[in-house]
Amino acid sequence: MSIQNYSLGGGLSKEQLDILHERALDLCETEGITIPHKGILDILSQHDGVKIEKDIAKFSPEVIMEALDAAVYDEPDYAAERWVLEAGAHQTMVFDIDACKFRPANTRDLIDLTKLGDALDTSGSAPVVPLDVPDHLKHILMHKVSFEYSRFRCNDIYEHMDKPTYECAQYVYDMAQAAGKRFTFGVWMISPKSFDAKGLEVAYRLRDKNIPMWISTMPIAGISSPITILSSVLQSMYEHFCGLAMLHLINPNANNYISPDDAFEADAFDMKWCTFVYGSPEYTRHTLHQIALCNYYGIPINAKSMLTSAKEPDAHMATEIATHTLIAALGGARVFRNAGLLSTGEIYSAEQLVICCEIAEYVQNLIKPEEFSAERLMEDEIRAVKPGQLHISRECTVDNYLSEYWYPELFTHSNYDQWVSRENGRSIREAARERAKKLTAQHEYTADEDVIKELNKLYNMAEHDEQLEASFKS
Repeated sequence: MSIQNYSLGGGLSKEQLDILHERALDLCETEGITIPHKGILDILSQHDGVKIEKDIAKFSPEVIMEALDAAVYDEPDYAAERWVLEAGAHQTMVFDIDACKFRPANTRDLIDLTKLGDALDTSGSAPVVPLDVPDHLKHILMHKVSFEYSRFRCNDIYEHMDKPTYECAQYVYDMAQAAGKRFTFGVWMISPKSFDAKGLEVAYRLRDKNIPMWISTMPIAGISSPITILSSVLQSMYEHFCGLAMLHLINPNANNYISPDDAFEADAFDMKWCTFVYGSPEYTRHTLHQIALCNYYGIPINAKSMLTSAKEPDAHMATEIATHTLIAALGGARVFRNAGLLSTGEIYSAEQLVICCEIAEYVQNLIKPEEFSAERLMEDEIRAVKPGQLHISRECTVDNYLSEYWYPELFTHSNYDQWVSRENGRSIREAARERAKKLTAQHEYTADEDVIKELNKLYNMAEHDEQLEASFKS
């Protein structure tokens, strides 16, 4: 039999979750959301349970529940086999591990960090934005590189890549078709209670393709939502519900869902420094609320526990990420977001990504399932070894020492003399840097030649597409 898994107690009760649910439904019906798009408002006006007042759409509880019930969350097979780390959120700055300084990201960084992420079995979106290419090509290149050098990126429910214009989305769609990859379109809300009109226009023009669409919003406590995290969670619920209902009604022949990456997101904000405070106690508590809500609605749990306000891989970083990840894991999370990011997402760092993977392994080994059995109690072994003898040469020790203990790549268990003589006294950051370089250089995966040929063809077309370029200037 197994020892009972460790878990957290407390948190939002069923009664409290029911109250949040009812309050969110009431806000959907009485407040509604602003939809600055006539075509979408015209479609919504044709449906029962939707009330249009100028550019505000209000949704009945029945419409919201229909949209929630229709949403399908198709997690990839690998998520059932292992813990998942997402390692991409399209940063514009990188930490250069050769020059040891921060600088703008470029195409080489995009390729190398995609390779490193794939070598570490991470998923999600593209790691960085290549600032050395024109604006109208950035997102297309990010998808192209992801399709070429990664098995997982931009290919499942864990991606949240932007397609800022219809013309850009069309190129990404064609590339996804050529590479045999998943294509979705996400609509980001603008808290409080509205949308970016450009994003709505893209969704409106894509609706005939019958592609999956997702909704996301990120209210900021004290800025775009009330100051308490709980009230911001309620606003996030209501905005998500309204956005999902909108997609369900304008895109009825495809799957529409709440993005697990930011499901019921409510961001903590430090008024002293005017910054997001991912990794803070307040944001970690929000993650626990988020986990409870995702369980309540049947949405995959995706904890943003790998994000920190630390500016470098240091004690600040380790405290925030290790604590947040452990608490999220004890709460039931097995997918963790934003590995590799520093300074609340301003900077992408290869050495940080390697360290995040090590922290995740530490937590996973801490709470892994454990059998309670005669084989593990080893009573016969206790009896067999007499005073003055040792267990180190026993067959059961030789057979089991590699599986019984975790042998980390970075957090080595050497003593001081071993650290100096065998590891050259290198720091964790130096070890992570060396590992990042090694994994990047040894990475082998690339898409098939015919796929790469088609991706290159499409990208070359995009480079000379004046309509695409113009779509980013309007």
